[in-house]
Amino acid sequence: MAGIGIVGAGISGLTLALRLRQRGVETTLYCERDAAAMRASRLPSTVARMGHTQARERELGSEHYRDPASLMRTAKLSIKGEPPLEFTANVAEPFHAVDFRLLIPAFMDDFAARGGEIRVVDKAPDAAQVDRWSREHELMVVAAGRRSVAELFPRDPGRSPFDRPQRVLTAGLYRGLDLEAAFSYNISGGVGEILRAPMVTREGVVSAILVEAIPGGPLEELSRTSWQDVPGTLLGLLREHAPRLAERVDTAAFELLGPDDLLRGAVTPTVRHAVAELPSGRIALAIGDAWITNDPITGQGANLGSACAWIAADAIAAGGPYDAAFGRATEERMWEAAAPVTDWTNAFLQPPADHVLRLLVAATTRQDLADLVLSLFSDPPYAWSVLSSPEQVGRIVDGGGERLYDRV
Repeated sequence: MAGIGIVGAGISGLTLALRLRQRGVETTLYCERDAAAMRASRLPSTVARMGHTQARERELGSEHYRDPASLMRTAKLSIKGEPPLEFTANVAEPFHAVDFRLLIPAFMDDFAARGGEIRVVDKAPDAAQVDRWSREHELMVVAAGRRSVAELFPRDPGRSPFDRPQRVLTAGLYRGLDLEAAFSYNISGGVGEILRAPMVTREGVVSAILVEAIPGGPLEELSRTSWQDVPGTLLGLLREHAPRLAERVDTAAFELLGPDDLLRGAVTPTVRHAVAELPSGRIALAIGDAWITNDPITGQGANLGSACAWIAADAIAAGGPYDAAFGRATEERMWEAAAPVTDWTNAFLQPPADHVLRLLVAATTRQDLADLVLSLFSDPPYAWSVLSSPEQVGRIVDGGGERLYDRV
């Protein structure tokens, strides 16, 4: 029987695969596209990876595309108003953004070079196919997939408060925007959010912009615009809802890289049960987007996927039996990392609480608080312990603040 089978070649599946190979575990990766096809595909996401995710990649020996222009050591927050609420902060560890059409194939090449087996399949597997594969492996881990996820891992209603998308998403890669090495987070109350980051792409470093539109609001227009007209429509929306970002646009040069560099859709935030018992008598374990799908409003999807894959890898490497008890215990260990991310993300999809506004207002006049607020993105457990607690916010604001980088 050939070790562990992993379905899905995203950041979760490949972090798991690389870590298992590092721990000496025989591993087979099942995916719908090889590295070459991935490089030629449509834009899959606009992801910024935080410090802890990058540290795991360093430990794996899989650091790639470290263009200095893509390392974000500062971050800017702006909330529309008269006057706007805004501040610039230094982050404890730089954020890093790479087009996953570059990064994921590089991880696949690393995995293959280290003795991992990659099997390319011609269609997304269903539950029956996962069960057939399980007869070759001690354990199946599902990190991606459409049919198999829906069939194997039902929604956990106690951890999934939403039954529909809370934002309509439009992400794209653009020329003609000042390539400042800073992350930009712009909020237009009751309308949505606009996030911008410098990203390494096939054309060098460009601007990745993610528009999070509250359904029915003016930002949703971008999701219905022809790709040729997206830049013009977006520029008008930036002027109205993210004016600081609009100031950095060269209107004569502002354009999408191409039609494949635009991604549109919507996400229903969902937590699924992570363990499925298969007809073969073995189990399947869900990680990554197969387990938890969070809205990208807090930028935590890939970072959480990496963290939980690491937890699962170390649990697997410790040895079996890989039965239902193993699956439930691993799910609970992963949930310790995932719960604060999920709660924080779901909270940010709603209007901010009064104590959160108090912290943001205080950050406009105190650099220590500004640095703290933007560095929260790198430490979700601490972020949620602060943002969920009026008492904690009060202690920080009234007691002189604290620096997150003293904690890491």
